[in-house]
Amino acid sequence: MKESISEELNETRAEIEEYINARVDLVRLHTAENLSRFFSGLIVKLVVFFLIFFAFLFVSLAAAYWIDQITGQQGSGFLFLAGFYFFCALLFWLLRRELVEKPIIKSFIQLFFPVYLNYDETKK
Repeated sequence: MKESISEELNETRAEIEEYINARVDLVRLHTAENLSRFFSGLIVKLVVFFLIFFAFLFVSLAAAYWIDQITGQQGSGFLFLAGFYFFCALLFWLLRRELVEKPIIKSFIQLFFPVYLNYDETKK
């Protein structure tokens, strides 16, 4: 009888430890997800801001030179370059999940959970 109570206590202790470890892993996963979303959002916003800043800079310069071109001066190249930066910003914004968010989320998960590096491949 004494052994069965001892075995029950050991089993219960092992289950409690397993539960606590699972909860700690869950908290770490949520933390990794939240941090990665924060940093990926920050990076997306910084890159878009940078590209739009240069686009507006070149649009302003191109508008000034364009007015000069109407009067016989050169400057249409600046306008073309500004359009290129607008295109880059739009393309980056459309591809932000693939280019920034997913790689950052994956890297944070790998940082917090190195045990699960090849988890997706083993589940298939």
